[in-house]
Formats: sequence, structure tokens, C-alpha cells
Amino acid sequence: MVNLLTSIKAHTDKAWSVSSHATLPLIATASSDKTSKIYKLSAKHKFPLIAKLEDTHQRSVRTVSFKPPVGGVDNPLANYLDLPALASGSFDSTISVWGIDEPDQDLDEDEILAHQAEILTSPSNEWNLMAIIEGHENEIKAVDWNYSGNLLASCSRDKTVWIWETDPETLEEFECISVLNDHQHDIKDVTWHPNQNLLASSSYDDTVRIYKQDLDDDDWSCVGILNGHEGTVWCSRFENKHNPQAIDSKVRLVSVSDDLTARIWSSTSEITERDGSEYIPSSIKQTNEMVWEQEAILPTAHKYAIYSVAWSSRTGKIVTVGSDSLIVIYKEIDGVWKIESTKQAAHGVSEINSVIWATLDDGSEVIVTAGDDGYINIWTQ
Repeated sequence: MVNLLTSIKAHTDKAWSVSSHATLPLIATASSDKTSKIYKLSAKHKFPLIAKLEDTHQRSVRTVSFKPPVGGVDNPLANYLDLPALASGSFDSTISVWGIDEPDQDLDEDEILAHQAEILTSPSNEWNLMAIIEGHENEIKAVDWNYSGNLLASCSRDKTVWIWETDPETLEEFECISVLNDHQHDIKDVTWHPNQNLLASSSYDDTVRIYKQDLDDDDWSCVGILNGHEGTVWCSRFENKHNPQAIDSKVRLVSVSDDLTARIWSSTSEITERDGSEYIPSSIKQTNEMVWEQEAILPTAHKYAIYSVAWSSRTGKIVTVGSDSLIVIYKEIDGVWKIESTKQAAHGVSEINSVIWATLDDGSEVIVTAGDDGYINIWTQ
């Protein structure tokens, strides 16, 4: 069963995207009303609004992504107050980066570190514009941070993926270290692997493309093309290594499409990571390719385009949403994917544009959806 926990009228226009913080009970939203909003995932406090980010973008805010902790979720810096930060991408072709100042608390450093979850999610914190990133020539469709927070990827209607490098502790400057021109049409989504520097993009050209750094230098190149969908690929997500079904030697990814299918892809190719900043066009690079195969097509449930997908690192379940306002939850049992539950009319007659798994302040896992009706709905199972 999928049960509605709460429904938040977050925006006056379409809610395009929702993102959750990796370690704090926060979600951020993006909307056609040119704003982003941040809410605390606390049922006890009735999911309060923490901040409204506005007066920066001139057109719809299409995408949001929280920066993960410095060093990554698995290896965060010890005794370090990691202030939350957020990137938002807009149809005005720019990216805004927001963050909070040091908390204005009458506590010493040890007390702040001990209570940082409560302090960093307080509505008294002021969220400030830290940077505006320019470079794309058309609407930005998605942004996403890598697992350690030093790389930000963006994609656009201009058919390119850009990778930006920054100091994750200061976020003072963003340098473009690679521009990837491998897709033939509008790019709908970019997503990083949650545990390694592997990037995927999804496109109107019906493909997913995989990127990593070259073995012979520091640039990024396309190392895999996932062909099989018969329509626009709207979204893809990698499996987290903490998924109970994950296999250390295998990388898996799920993608969703206009063709009404969700597909699982896998590769056992070795991943080699490098650091670097020198740009060379990906179209002239040579690199070792990853071999990918289509592992499964999930049981059909949607009647119209599937726009978004999320893969739970806690349970290994997959959730999909789309233009039919349907939520579908899949579970893998002995290598076979089955539909566990569905929810019809999850946003009434409105399309659902985005879905994520998130964690409340009490530790329970929820599903969060964003719809054309401007609502952010939070669901339990």
C-alpha cells in the first residue's frame, strides 16, 4: 500500500523537481514560478518551510540538487561542520548555487557538531546566493553533484553535458573541466553514481550515455551507449552499493522512457577514477569503453510517459512516476522484478514530474513526488 502522509502546496505553478539532502532531513523543490523552496522532513513539526529561494532566475527553475557532504556520505570529514548547499538550474540557461552561513547559535563548536542536524535545518538560517554559473546556450534540464561534492554536472536543451569543478568546502568558484557533445538531441537528465565518479545522461535521442575520465589523461569521455528504448529517455538512476541486492563487481542503472518501459542495465567493466581539469572535446578522445547489457524490462504498469525514477539504497526498491499520475513500486525477488504496489491519481489529474526516496527526521523512509499541480506529496508504505 502507498499511503499519503502529507500534501504540501509548495508552488503557484508546476513543481518540476525535488531533491533530498544525503544526511539532513531536508528536501528542495523547483518550479515554473521561478522559485525553489526548502522544507524540513519532520512530521512532528508538520513539514515546515525552511527557506524560499527567489529573485534570481528569470524563467522556470527546472531542477534542484543538494550537495552531498564533503568527502561523501561514506567518508565525511571528521569534526567538520558541513553546511548544506543547493544547486538549481533554470530555463534561463543559468545555475544558481545557494548555501547557509555559519549558524548564529550561542554554542561552542563541539555543541554545534553534536546538534548539527537540528541546527542546520532551522528556519532561522539564512540561505544566500553563493554563485551563478553560466555557459549553456539553452534551457538547463538537470543538475547533479557527484558523491564527494567537488563536481557538478549539468545538461541542457543545447545537447551538451557540462562538468564543473569546485572546492566543496567553499564553493567560491566553478570551473568547467569538460563539455560533452555526444547526444544528438535535447538532454533531459544527468545523474552521478552515488559511490563513484561515473555519470549518466538521458536524452530525447532515445539513449542513455555513460561517461568517465579517460585512462590516459584527465578529460571525460562517453564510454557507453545504452540503446533499447523506443522513445525519449527522461531519467536514469544508478544503484547504490548499499542496496541489499547490490553486487560489488556489477554497476546497475535503471532508465525510464516515453515508450512506457523501465529498464535495468548492468556492466561488470572495471571503473578507474582519475582527477583532472584540462578540457579536450570528448568527440576526439580515445578511452576504454564499458560493456553494458540490458538486464531486465520491469513489468509494464504506466499507460503514458514515465518521467522519473528513484532507486532506494535502503531496500533496493524502485519507484516510477509519470504523466498518468501513477506511482509504481517495484521489488526485486531472487533476481526477478515484480510490482509491489501502485497508487492511482497520486496528484489527481496532474502529471508527476519527479520522484525520490527520502528520510524523515525520525529515520523512516518515504517517497516524495512533485507534480504539475504545484504540490509536493509525501508517501509511506
